[in-house]
Amino acid sequence: MYYQKQFLTQTHLEKVGIRPGSNYKIAGASDEYGCTELDRLWSWEVRPDKPEAVYEIQEKQMIDTCVDFCRKNPSIKAIMLECTGMQPFARAIQQAIDLPVFSWGTILDYAYSVVAHRDYYGHV
Repeated sequence: MYYQKQFLTQTHLEKVGIRPGSNYKIAGASDEYGCTELDRLWSWEVRPDKPEAVYEIQEKQMIDTCVDFCRKNPSIKAIMLECTGMQPFARAIQQAIDLPVFSWGTILDYAYSVVAHRDYYGHV
C-alpha cells in the first residue's frame, strides 16, 4: 500500500530489485482510495497549518482500503505499508485481513532485535 501511487515509478521498483511485471500489486491509499486523514498529515496541497488527523477515522480508512484491496486481489499473500503514517494501523489491518503486514515498524523492530536481544521465553 503506497501513499500516492502516482509518484511511484518503475525506476523506484527496479532500484530495490523488483522486476517490472513480476508478482506484486500496488495501490495508492490517497489517490486510489481517498484516505483523507492521510492527506491531512502528508499532502502539501490540503494539509492544514497544523497537520492533524483523527485516529479512529484514519484507522477505519486504512482497514477499509486494505480489505477492499485484498478482496479485489485475492492472490495477495502480504501487505507492505509504505508510508510512516500507515504503520500505527498495521495490527488493526492484520486483524482484518489475516495476512502478514510489513511496515517501517517491522523493519525497525527487526534491526533493533539484532542489537538488543530480548530474554528468551517459550519452548526449547
